[in-house]
Amino acid sequence: MFHPPASEGSSRGAVALLALGYLVFVIYGSLVPLDYRGMPLEEALGRFRGIPFLDLGIGSRADWVANLLLFIPLGFLWLGTLWPQRRGIIRIAAALSVLTAATALSIAIEFTQLYFPPRTVSQNDILAEVLGAVVGIQLWWRFGPQVNRWVTLAIRARGKANLAERLLWLYLAGLFLYSVLPLDLTISPVEIYHKWRSGKVNLIPFGFAVADPIQQLYDLVTDALLWAPVTLLWVLSGRRQGMQAWAWTVLAAMALEFCQFFVYSRVSDVTDILMAMLGAALGIWLARFIATPQRVSVESNAALGRPAWAFISALAWSLLLVAIFWYPFDFHLEGSFLRERMSQFERLPFLAYYYGTEFRAVTELLHKILFFLPLGAILAFGRLRMGYSAARTLYSLLSFSLLLCLPAGIELGQVALPQKHPGSTDMILAICGGFLGYFGLLWLHRRA
Repeated sequence: MFHPPASEGSSRGAVALLALGYLVFVIYGSLVPLDYRGMPLEEALGRFRGIPFLDLGIGSRADWVANLLLFIPLGFLWLGTLWPQRRGIIRIAAALSVLTAATALSIAIEFTQLYFPPRTVSQNDILAEVLGAVVGIQLWWRFGPQVNRWVTLAIRARGKANLAERLLWLYLAGLFLYSVLPLDLTISPVEIYHKWRSGKVNLIPFGFAVADPIQQLYDLVTDALLWAPVTLLWVLSGRRQGMQAWAWTVLAAMALEFCQFFVYSRVSDVTDILMAMLGAALGIWLARFIATPQRVSVESNAALGRPAWAFISALAWSLLLVAIFWYPFDFHLEGSFLRERMSQFERLPFLAYYYGTEFRAVTELLHKILFFLPLGAILAFGRLRMGYSAARTLYSLLSFSLLLCLPAGIELGQVALPQKHPGSTDMILAICGGFLGYFGLLWLHRRA
């Protein structure tokens, strides 16, 4: 009798947990804002039988693609959960079972959405979701075992160069996927011409109109910082050095800008390539700083030491976050205004993201997580090499308190800022980002 290796069994369990968690996410996201409106079953069945097949233009293409993308991980993960070791008919049966279940889930979701306005129900959504499940099944059939093996090896990887190389490819994949969202792709000359005419193609560096200088500076700095980890990881992996890593990073940025040219709603701007050049140069400097043995070490400062310097740095980063999320500081302190704004905390998590575009939702999600991730990493850096002691316990308690209280304080401060949208969603994401940075760095340090 065949017994799979223990590592394979554990990875299958992890895939099953991911599949179950993603299933909950799909159902929850499909029914938000959970505003239930009852109706007789006969009426719901009659309305469902008459749902239309919509004629979608370029403006609605992103919504259709979003439904397709939503079911790709579902088919991929559930086939990975049920994937048999034996080849042949049993694998075909598993794939058909997943496809049947995904189709039934799509129909059930669309039917249930009749009870949860303002959700839009159409045959287009069902078609997109079933196609997404088919794509996910095909992706697992072709690449699933290799991806599963690669991820397992990445989690168990040890050594700075090995970790850096695997993180590099994960980061580049995520950066590429984000750069082509919301995937309203077009190769139509007419649509590309309209994109050009609408100002979404800029071939002149810094040739854009500036409405808010501070916001524009923030956008430029963010664009540059996105590329610093690419060069840094390339150098740390040992695959590229110095100017070679810089050149490959710039080429990657140019490739992404070229791809964005065919995404109708995204702006293709040569300024982004210039910012990538600056970010790549910063990554080289960071790599050299890390690799220089003569650098000043925080342990050499007898007065403060590593934990104190890390906590001071974390407080400085916290002030920067407060400045970013409270800008432009136009506080309104009227009692009636504050009471009305506090009611936003009663909304369901992620409800605000439903009323925007999918791309805007992903952008806001990444902003909240990635801005707070360095805070957790800085605090974790201060805990490195601290032995079990009362000082370590106190430092951990102070770190956790900051990671919990800062997001809550920022959201409460935004209650008095008319241009901001406070709520539980951003607070949850910020807390997750902080703890991801904290425990992520500790995990990487144990394997470096």
